[in-house]
Amino acid sequence: MRLIFFGLSLFMFFVNACCSSSEIKKDTDITVLEINCWLNLMPGGDPSFHYSGTLAINKEYSDKFKFLSVQVFYKDELIHQSQPLIHFFDEVVTDTTSIIKFNFYSEQGIKVTDKMMKAERVNFHLLFELGDDTLEKHLSDVSITRAY
Repeated sequence: MRLIFFGLSLFMFFVNACCSSSEIKKDTDITVLEINCWLNLMPGGDPSFHYSGTLAINKEYSDKFKFLSVQVFYKDELIHQSQPLIHFFDEVVTDTTSIIKFNFYSEQGIKVTDKMMKAERVNFHLLFELGDDTLEKHLSDVSITRAY
């Protein structure tokens, strides 16, 4: 009986390892290096919400990827969604690969909502298209800075 249990456990370990390695590979095609968000509450204008960040992608995918959307959640409720603006930032060349970095940011003038004002921390879901695949990145517990 122990031998059957051991064999079944070993089989499940290998199945899980095989599935995990493909997910890990897919997850590393695009890497989010940094993300920030803030509320502009300066006097003299309407309050506005902003986000920005940096991502890296292998150069071989740079002409096949699209940044579809940024979703911002507060306590599991969607409080903002938009397609980010994106600009080339830098290229890092190593012996084995070339990584391209992009800066992304929100459009200007995103209206601040009551939920944005309440939020201290939010979660980001970033949606990408890479060839025929759709990739989603989750960044949790991102602090909202307030600029007065």
